[in-house]
Amino acid sequence: MSSIATNRPAIRVHHHAAINNDDLSKSVERLGSGKRINNAADDAAGLFVANRIKSEIIGLERGIQNAGDALGLVSTAENAMQEIRNMILRMRELAVQMANGVYNNFPDRGYAQTEVNQLMLQTDIVASNANFNGVKLLDGSFQNVNIQTSHNADERVSLYFRSHTTKGLGIDSVDISTQAGAKTAMTTLENALEKISEQLSMAGGFQNRIKHGISLSALLVKSSTISLGRIMDVDMAAESTQFSKAQVLAKANTAMLAQANQSMSSILRLFS
Repeated sequence: MSSIATNRPAIRVHHHAAINNDDLSKSVERLGSGKRINNAADDAAGLFVANRIKSEIIGLERGIQNAGDALGLVSTAENAMQEIRNMILRMRELAVQMANGVYNNFPDRGYAQTEVNQLMLQTDIVASNANFNGVKLLDGSFQNVNIQTSHNADERVSLYFRSHTTKGLGIDSVDISTQAGAKTAMTTLENALEKISEQLSMAGGFQNRIKHGISLSALLVKSSTISLGRIMDVDMAAESTQFSKAQVLAKANTAMLAQANQSMSSILRLFS
């Protein structure tokens, strides 16, 4: 049936042209952004999974930075403990020396006690002022401090350091001004050195634990980033092929629509 009211061929071509133009628009957007999913309509389920993975990646990266801060904190505490240990080693050396019977209480042991007193004062200064970002480390207040090392709330490392003041180490009453006092001081200072050695070993354990955690988190970031790319990134080769196809069809649609409209003019011959 010939009709001028309804151009059925043109309607069909226009319908396919609209679909093709939509495909062409999507290809241009994907090629321009490099992303397969640019809005929820492209792949709602994929976008949901991608957002969850992205959240995990951000959390892991922040956890790695937190762990790095913790390494700096432990290293700061370790350096301060090493210095305190060196001072106590010197005090014990003096105690061993003054325990020898060849020295007099005055002036020999008195002068040695003066040095011990100065070393104890410096020990308290170091212990009271050792800090990381204003957080005191060795004054006894650093107890069970949690370091968030990953994106999961329960992935935390608990750090603590005992007091390294002379009182905390039990050496605040060291007196080597007599031979008997020097002998007692030898044992007292040796006990303090054992406490410091224990804390240094703990600091080393903390650092190794944190480093392994950083290594694992870095691997998880890598694998999660790859997984995110598989979901979100466009296959440039495949999309370029789709784009070329859509371009050809767009040109064909235009040509066919012109033909469909032209065919209507043949009806005019019925009036001649």
